[in-house]
Amino acid sequence: MDTKKKQFQLFKITLIFSLLFSFVPTSFAEIKQAIKFCGDGGGWPPYTYKKDGEVIGYDVDVLNAILGPKNIKYTIAMPVWKRCVEGTKIGLYDAALSATFSEERKRNFIFTDSYYSLTPVYIYSKKQFPDGLQISNVKDLEKYHLCGVHGFNYDGVGLDSNRVDRSAKSFNQLVMKTVAGRCQVFVTHYEIMIGFKIEQGVDYLSQGVLITKTIPGAPTNDNFILISKEYPQAKQLKEILDTGVVKLRKSGQLKKFLEGYE
Repeated sequence: MDTKKKQFQLFKITLIFSLLFSFVPTSFAEIKQAIKFCGDGGGWPPYTYKKDGEVIGYDVDVLNAILGPKNIKYTIAMPVWKRCVEGTKIGLYDAALSATFSEERKRNFIFTDSYYSLTPVYIYSKKQFPDGLQISNVKDLEKYHLCGVHGFNYDGVGLDSNRVDRSAKSFNQLVMKTVAGRCQVFVTHYEIMIGFKIEQGVDYLSQGVLITKTIPGAPTNDNFILISKEYPQAKQLKEILDTGVVKLRKSGQLKKFLEGYE
């Protein structure tokens, strides 16, 4: 092969490699800056909550297991939940932890795959309803003055969030309103009630005033991480988190993380 042919072949090889690497998506560049997560500042034990000034919980365990080996740094802010969600939407935060599904959120965020599920329950005051409530399905709850927490989404349980009185600024305030008779019933999750008791020593059911019942026919409520569409590496972050959750689930580590809080 003469010199010109060799040069031409070398040129073709160089061109092919140049074209190949030019099509590598920029979204898959290395994540160098710390990812800014946020969680519910009112506490969402055992998933995300503060203890002695430090944010801990299942969410932290999952993030450490997935991001740690990749040397990806992150922070977790704990504003009120509505501010966390709205801040993530506009890019103030890169992602919001422990969020449920709604059509509105589907339009505004990139969802990861689900990484845990919760059991929906309704809670009422025995003082108001000594004989209990007549609930045969989730829609029956809307017959009562149904309350929730400001900014929370109840669509995933099968309710219309717009028909829920969400004036309570925190879970504790929601409980106090129900005990005081200003709410007839509220919806939450069994695991969260247990989380408050085990992780924070707050047993809302210990006085026998509040009664907890499972919601007939209600599915478990899947939880996701909402990634901001304003985050430049949103697609890459989703792939990293989804792939990591699959591995943790297959290895049984997700279950072990949760068992550590029982």
